[in-house]
Amino acid sequence: MKPYTVTQINQNTYQIAEIYHHPAALPMYLILGENRAALIDTGVGMGTLRSTVEEITSLPVCVYNTHAHLDHAAGNSEFNWVYMHPDEEERARGDFPREDRIEFVELKCMSDPDREEIVRYARENMPPYESEYDIFYVEEGDVIDLGGHTLEPIHVPGHTSGSMVYVDREHRNAFCGDAVNPRSSIGMFPGAPTVRCYAESLERFLSMTPEIERYYVGHRLYYFTREDVEDVLTCAKEIVAGVAGEPYDMIVSRKGPIRGWIHWYNGKRITFQKEYIG
Repeated sequence: MKPYTVTQINQNTYQIAEIYHHPAALPMYLILGENRAALIDTGVGMGTLRSTVEEITSLPVCVYNTHAHLDHAAGNSEFNWVYMHPDEEERARGDFPREDRIEFVELKCMSDPDREEIVRYARENMPPYESEYDIFYVEEGDVIDLGGHTLEPIHVPGHTSGSMVYVDREHRNAFCGDAVNPRSSIGMFPGAPTVRCYAESLERFLSMTPEIERYYVGHRLYYFTREDVEDVLTCAKEIVAGVAGEPYDMIVSRKGPIRGWIHWYNGKRITFQKEYIG
């Protein structure tokens, strides 16, 4: 089996999705120019992403990470050119153990018996993570020139300090990773930006992208409208303003949940720790 689905979005853009935890799979995006292609994120690292990309294009491929968590960057070492915000390199240089990535897939599939095939595939085929690949930096203000087509990186700290969104103004698309997510976790981990920081950066991001129509989000195969992103912003602002929220256990491994709080607004939610509201 192949652990990915491929969907063409427009003439030069493809969504490649890891198919565990359907419909909340991990989407990656391949954008083609005349001279090279940009691959936004590499998923949990099943080890066959490069061959899937090569079925779509023979262009040289550069990876652009939205951030360096194991479910977005563990396939990086399959590629020769990997770009990320400088704040993400330490995470990328760490270890994403094979066992942890298999467990991640297992946890995402645990309530869906139809996903047993992908769990078995992960157990049998998940390769080790090789962290000593070349890393190049991308920062806001850079222009990602693919040849006849450009992407604009915008820094949106919140989920992590180096979270980046890649904007395709020509097609009115933004590729957000977990910087915009219907099930966001902000201020859940020591050293991460506060919810206040996230609200400020998300508001700034919206002001910079008035023409964008489709905000492709993390962990869903659909896109948000601007109104949806404004809902996430409102959710964050209400937390900063002191909304009580509800106790919530976020399951990230079999070692036990991370205890936090959760607040909902119009179908979107943010999990957070009260000491990281800001």
